[in-house]
This record gives sequence, structure tokens and C-alpha cells, in this order.
Amino acid sequence: MHAHNARDKYAACMQHTSETNSVSTIREAHQWLRWMTNRTFTAARTLDHAELHRKFPIGIGSVFETLLHLCGAEFIWVRVVTNRADGVTMPTTPQCPDLDAVERLWKDTRSEWDAFLNALTPEECDRIVQRTREGRTYSQRVSDACIQVPTHALYHNAQISFMFRSMGKTLPDSSWIAWARERCGSPMG
Repeated sequence: MHAHNARDKYAACMQHTSETNSVSTIREAHQWLRWMTNRTFTAARTLDHAELHRKFPIGIGSVFETLLHLCGAEFIWVRVVTNRADGVTMPTTPQCPDLDAVERLWKDTRSEWDAFLNALTPEECDRIVQRTREGRTYSQRVSDACIQVPTHALYHNAQISFMFRSMGKTLPDSSWIAWARERCGSPMG
């Protein structure tokens, strides 16, 4: 009977969220993104200064630099989808010298994402936006730009996981399925 009740609870949760359209998919992807990066950020706070800044031959180079890069990417992309990207650049370590500064920027950036995602419509998803990088301008749909952010974060989160393992530490499971199970109250084990 317990398995049946858990299955029914999960099915009800999924029925509520299964209305598939680009807006709901994007909003869900960004909910998962926050869950994943919050778990990673919390784990990063357990590292001492040397561990946080330890250089690795992968990705951006260190846990700190990767977190700053992920925050910067969210910052740039929200500016792209809101047509405010002119002159926007990736934040630098002097601008965000520690985790507290990165967290402040992330909080402000996520407030911008909240406003944008709350107003997002299916028609808006098809709007073409542009991003200029290294002197080259790229055009993409708003929906593609929005999905770029969580997929980019997953890529770099895997690199952070490698960094943690290299230091004898672990990151919590940040997979989509773990998030979906937790969100719907399904046991993780």
C-alpha cells in the first residue's frame, strides 16, 4: 500500500506540472537550476580558502572561478533576453572577490530572472535576441537562450564535482531526477 500511495502522490505532482509547453519547461529548468546551484554553493561554503581557489586542469580552473563564471553567465543571459546586453561583460574576481560578493550578484541576477520568467509568454519564447561575444554577434530565440543557462550550469557543475572528488569531498546529487523526486516528495533512496 505504501508504494501505491507514493506512486499516486508522485503522479499527482507530475500531472500538475506535465502541461508541456516552452514556458513551463523553461520555468521548471530554472527552478532546477536554482536548486542545483544552491546545493553547490552551500557545499562550496564548506571549503577553506585554499580549497576554494585550488587550481585544477579542467574548466574555468577552480571552484571559486567556476561559481563566478556561472553567476556571470546567468547575469549576461538575463541581460540578453531583456535587451540590456550592450556592454555587459563577465564579472571579474576584483568585482566579486569572495563568495559573499558572488552571492550578492547572484541574488540580484535571480531577481531579474524572476521578473522575466514570471512575465514570459509562449510568443515571447520565439522572439529573436542577440548576444555579442568576442566581436561576433549571435542570434537566438529567447527560449534557446533561457535553456542555455541551466544546461551550461550542469556542464560546469560536473566540473565542480570533479574538483570536489579530487579533494576527497563530494557534492550532493544535483541531477534533474533527484530534484524532481524531492520536489514531488518521492524517497531518494
